[in-house]
Amino acid sequence: MQKKKIRCLIKYENVALDVDNYKVLLPLKSGWSNNSLVTCTNCGELFVIDWENPETEKLSLKQIAGSTLCPSCNVVLSMHLANYPATIKISENQFGSFDDESIPNEDEGSEIVEFYELRPHQKDL
Repeated sequence: MQKKKIRCLIKYENVALDVDNYKVLLPLKSGWSNNSLVTCTNCGELFVIDWENPETEKLSLKQIAGSTLCPSCNVVLSMHLANYPATIKISENQFGSFDDESIPNEDEGSEIVEFYELRPHQKDL
C-alpha cells in the first residue's frame, strides 16, 4: 500500500466525554484537492482517499477498500472502516467523534501529513 502526503489542518478538540485536547487531522479542501480521511475501527490507523482519482469515482468506501488488509492490524478494511473524524478510535473500547463542518478551511495551523492511500484493488496485468 502506497503512502500519500496531504496538507491537513491540525486541531486539538474535545472528541468524547473527558477527552479534551485530542489531536484531530482535517484535510484541507482547496484547488484540485478533494481528499478525505477514513479510519480502521479496529486499530485507529488513518487512510486518505483521493476523490479526484478516477479510480474512486462513484465508489463506496467498502468498494474502494475491497479485500485490502489494514497494514497496522491486518483486518479486512471493508469490514472495519469508518469516516474520520466522525469516528475517532481513542483506545481499545472507546470511540469519539468531531464535527468538522464549522472549521474554516485555512492554511494557518496546517502541516503536511503522510497517510496510507486507500485505492481500489488493481488486478495484476
